[in-house]
Amino acid sequence: MKRTRFLSAGAIGLLVSLAGCKSDNVHITGPKGQEAFAKYVSLGTSVSMGYMNEGVYYATQQTAWPALLAHQAFAPSFTEPLLQGPGCYSPIIPPISLGPKRLSGASYPTIAASDQICALIANTQLPTNNVAVDGATTYHALRVTPESTVTTPTTIDSDQRKRLYKAILASGKTQVTSMMAQNPTLVSVELGANEALRAVTSGILIPAAAYRQPDNTYTFYPTSVWQPQYDAIVDSITKTGAKALLLSVPLIPNIVGVYPGDDFYRDSAAFASFGITVSSDCNGSTNSIFAFSKVLTALATPKPNTFSCTDNPSAADFILTPSDTAFVNGLIRAMNTHIAAEAQSHGWAYLELNTALADFIARKTHFSLSTFLTCNRPFGQYIGLDGVHPTLDGQQAIANAAADALNTQYGFEIPKNVRPVLSPAQLCP
Repeated sequence: MKRTRFLSAGAIGLLVSLAGCKSDNVHITGPKGQEAFAKYVSLGTSVSMGYMNEGVYYATQQTAWPALLAHQAFAPSFTEPLLQGPGCYSPIIPPISLGPKRLSGASYPTIAASDQICALIANTQLPTNNVAVDGATTYHALRVTPESTVTTPTTIDSDQRKRLYKAILASGKTQVTSMMAQNPTLVSVELGANEALRAVTSGILIPAAAYRQPDNTYTFYPTSVWQPQYDAIVDSITKTGAKALLLSVPLIPNIVGVYPGDDFYRDSAAFASFGITVSSDCNGSTNSIFAFSKVLTALATPKPNTFSCTDNPSAADFILTPSDTAFVNGLIRAMNTHIAAEAQSHGWAYLELNTALADFIARKTHFSLSTFLTCNRPFGQYIGLDGVHPTLDGQQAIANAAADALNTQYGFEIPKNVRPVLSPAQLCP
């Protein structure tokens, strides 16, 4: 019996099972475009790696969108540098009211000894198809090897990054050179977010003059610094002859854990029950506040204390003014314009994540301290506890959007795997 190559989403699970069975009478083919996934390599950041709830390990890595996309396309093989539990670092266990606690048992943000092992599951062979690394900038993907992380000026989580690079990349290899060595047939590139993310999550706008600059001296990269590095990656992919999928960078409103100051004033009574006074400067405030860090800091500060929504431009107060937000979004739009132009000029697929993530924003509600503390998914179905990184459902939404982009550009017929929309009771059991 021969099965057709046109698969419905509902047939995927059945065919996966059948694919593991040997039979002379059964021949299973994948969707049109499957051949492009013969050697699919994913370059990227924490999103492509499978970082979730402030941590990463084998379970979250296997639900990263590149792995889900490869499964939907029936890739003959898609390997990952799977990290042993509890992770590197281990994720926070929901709900936040538990402490918050990491999977390792440590209280966030404490790091347990087991969080620092960063060992791969036995028999993992490098290089793998997914070479994305948490915290990677475009420069890192192009230039940084496990050895050079030791000498690259950095102060933020430097030891963890060194361990991650040694786990994910073979000696002497960068993400890009690892990709080229695998003679890829398809490459996805999800880079650029870390060039702007720290401005959003810290609330400070300090430009970097160059990539080899200590992390504590800047929070974003000007387009003029970023673009030559991105172009070099594009040139490297061109040399391989592979097809490619380039992803855009999310805008600040699409980072679900960012809320206007007025949301916190609306919830003043809930904060008061914890000895926190929400300042009157939050009333009507349109400043953007990164809730995860701002609220956890307030909860950890000796009581009573005051939650202010007034921005201090020189302090890491997790607040951006409307003009700050417009500046960072302008920076991101310039990056996305260039990424889209590169995809078009090379005949590659382009995924506008801000369109793909529109449903995340449409379901966003006002901030609630009770929801933040007690719900398994306080930021909704698609974004995890840290307010930035996708859940399994969010990763699946990106994988489906990636399939659409490839289907449109290359005439593939990769099916979607549509997950059900969860009710509020399921988000907050």
